[in-house]
Amino acid sequence: MLHPPTVTGYNPHDAMNARYGSLVALSLLFAGCPQPPATADVPGDQGDGAVCAANGASLTVGTGSSSTLATFRPLSDGDDVYLVPGPQGGQHVWIGLRARNVDPTQPRVEMRAYRVSDGQVIGSLRVRLRMIETGEAGVWGLPGQTLILDDDQYCSVLPGDLRITLDFNDAAGHCFHVERRVRLAAIDPGALEIDREARIRCCTQRLRRCFPDAGVSAPSDAGMSDVSASDASASDVSDASASDVSASDVSDASASDVSASDVSDASASDAD
Repeated sequence: MLHPPTVTGYNPHDAMNARYGSLVALSLLFAGCPQPPATADVPGDQGDGAVCAANGASLTVGTGSSSTLATFRPLSDGDDVYLVPGPQGGQHVWIGLRARNVDPTQPRVEMRAYRVSDGQVIGSLRVRLRMIETGEAGVWGLPGQTLILDDDQYCSVLPGDLRITLDFNDAAGHCFHVERRVRLAAIDPGALEIDREARIRCCTQRLRRCFPDAGVSAPSDAGMSDVSASDASASDVSDASASDVSASDVSDASASDVSASDVSDASASDAD
């Protein structure tokens, strides 16, 4: 009886087993190597174990009446701030800062505005800008920034209390977290009358732009209809009474209800 000859040489099963064994050995080799620690992207993490804090620096949060350092004034708890109509239909509060002994190259600054009555975030801003010289040795300034308040929330704090928070990190070991409780007293007295009236009307007449859900989400203590008399125009547009406003004026967001700057549905990212 003839038997087939025995052939010695390539065996695909042997090759597969060899490759499998190599992969196992390689995985064990890497498993035995220490892995580098993960780096968390959080304020104050410098990647070398250092704690980011003041570390000899100081910071003062303030407000003003423009985007320059010329009108800067420090903010303390209980101070008044003003709602400033923006040129593209939004509204904001001016917030600036001064800092000593920091790296002014491009610090990370994040601001938030909270409604005190319920803790709701109603405005925010995040920027990375180079600070400028103030004329005082070692002191750098960030001119007034537009802490934008949401279109459908500002009426609930006009007037009303805000909690403003600011986080600062210069990526050189200097970090700050500052909070101020302030009062949004009124619409900026220096604003154009047409812009002031548009926002007063939006709040008092509960126009859709300011109350997309008919005010359901607003807290019970909201000051939306409590705009002070000093904010009313000569025609008492803030009262929104039948004698002050014509039938065409009380329509929901018609062209005669709001100014051209008011009808733009600006988002928080491009309002100003």
